[in-house]
Amino acid sequence: MTDQPDFLNLAITIHTKLKPLEILEQTQAIENQLGRVRKEKWGARLIDIDLIFYGNEIIDEPNLKVPHPLMQERDFALIPLAEIAPNFVHPVLEKTILELRELLERTHRTH
Repeated sequence: MTDQPDFLNLAITIHTKLKPLEILEQTQAIENQLGRVRKEKWGARLIDIDLIFYGNEIIDEPNLKVPHPLMQERDFALIPLAEIAPNFVHPVLEKTILELRELLERTHRTH
């Protein structure tokens, strides 16, 4: 990742009737309303809303990959996810969020 200012990070669970691409459209509209400008990949931003999971579905669209393909490599995603859904099983990796977090911690300790 590039150097960027500190940011707040959180995870939420929602129940919705929206389809995944509709959620993407809505979250990008929120980001745009709040002034997000997409200049560089992984650059600093005012807001970043990611759809990490959509139940147990696996989605592979050009503009949407669910589960989020890098979430297991990001402690800033795994830490808040572990707080709200530690036993949720990743539908591709077949490990719980807590197991993924512990795996990442072990990887960081050995490097």
